[in-house]
Amino acid sequence: MDRIKILIVEDEINYSDTLEMYIEELGHEVSGVADNATKAKELFSLKNPDLVLMDINLKGGVSGIELAKSFKETCQTPIIFITSFDDDETFGFAKKALPHDYLIKPFTKSRLSRSLELTLSNNKLTTSNSFPIESTFSEPIKSFFVKERNNLVKIEVDEIAWIEVEDKYCIVNTNTKKFTLRESLKELSAKLDSSIFVQTHRSVILNITKVQKVDMALFVVYIMDKELPLGRTFKDNFLKQINLL
Repeated sequence: MDRIKILIVEDEINYSDTLEMYIEELGHEVSGVADNATKAKELFSLKNPDLVLMDINLKGGVSGIELAKSFKETCQTPIIFITSFDDDETFGFAKKALPHDYLIKPFTKSRLSRSLELTLSNNKLTTSNSFPIESTFSEPIKSFFVKERNNLVKIEVDEIAWIEVEDKYCIVNTNTKKFTLRESLKELSAKLDSSIFVQTHRSVILNITKVQKVDMALFVVYIMDKELPLGRTFKDNFLKQINLL
């Protein structure tokens, strides 16, 4: 399992200390510890953690459930809830915030390790380095974060010129830079606006607003002076999308 940054939101010092110790022993990094919602929001914004361990019953008037919902409005960072209560009512409230797991206190290091591994596996943090920040099932995203070493870099979708497959990776080409993602072309395509991003080849999706020229003799599309293939099976749909007169 890859080393990740974990934010701890826990107002009981005994548990926060135990979590810090367990996380470090499991080979991960504690990006911060917060005992209230205000500090948690500051650390979440500043540190950009890969995962949050969140106590449900925080002091100060804002519950961990409310805090988790506010986090998810800006970033789909996985959240694991922690609580001392094992009743159906608490679980029902917690479930509405869509946590990735639910740990009952007290828990062992082994149980925490399995929870982290399952969460990372389900969210592809170990196999994917793209993180939507405006993710919705009904609308395409407008921007997302890409993980580069220890940093998360924001990409505005309208700056993407084209995406192409190289080996097992997708190369996202923007106006100024290239980014490598461990995500399939199909997965990326599903997140983008299909009226703007059109597939022209089994290994290429391009932004039709960036197209400079189309060579119909050679079946080549030019973007930023780059030649991109136009497959015959994708040609008709592409020509329809670019409003050919």
